[in-house]
Amino acid sequence: MEATLRTRKGTIADIPFLARIQYEASLPPLNHCFWDDVLQGTGTSALRFIEAMLSANASNWGNVSDFLILEEQKKTVAAAAGYTPNSEDYCPLRLSGLDEIAQDLNWSKETAGEFRDRYEESWGGDVRPFFLTPQATWIIEYVAVVPEARGRGLGKMLLKALLEEGRAKQHSHAGIMVIKGNEVARRTYESIGFKPYLTFHADYFSKQYNIDFPGVTKFSLNLSVPMEGE
Repeated sequence: MEATLRTRKGTIADIPFLARIQYEASLPPLNHCFWDDVLQGTGTSALRFIEAMLSANASNWGNVSDFLILEEQKKTVAAAAGYTPNSEDYCPLRLSGLDEIAQDLNWSKETAGEFRDRYEESWGGDVRPFFLTPQATWIIEYVAVVPEARGRGLGKMLLKALLEEGRAKQHSHAGIMVIKGNEVARRTYESIGFKPYLTFHADYFSKQYNIDFPGVTKFSLNLSVPMEGE
């Protein structure tokens, strides 16, 4: 790694940056963040909600201390979360933290209740939807590089550091998921050794959830095998 680049773990002071990373990572390939739909009528932006969720330690897909941040010349330019998945709830939000989130956002009980209803409807009322079943004990999520720093391989560098963290924690496999159509992410993951594990096509989501969604492919990487290029 070049002298001007370094990785470090996320801290509470990084919450605004990590909220931006989560938001950016949620956009491709549909150019739309799923939180925007659930937050309709609350008067709360997706970025502000993500900040509150991280402050409440209520994310199932990576909280503050799960994030690895990449800095270039002391400026934060990329981040991603690496974590052991929750065995009880595979969905993005830990609803036990909703009261704390609502207090942070100054939501009324009515607004919080309406949000909860929309959230549960969005995920089919199932805290362990089949398509989100973890394919590994070390999951990587919310990989994003700020727009002004893209195209220089920083995302790949960050991913390799997270895979090394997974190895150091004695995990046998790492998993990551890509929405169909996000070819930039897919090519990046495959270039460092991730292999397709299972695909859920558009018809799965139309039949199971009655939504128009392109589908997802879950990828897996054996951490006992050296990464490509090593």
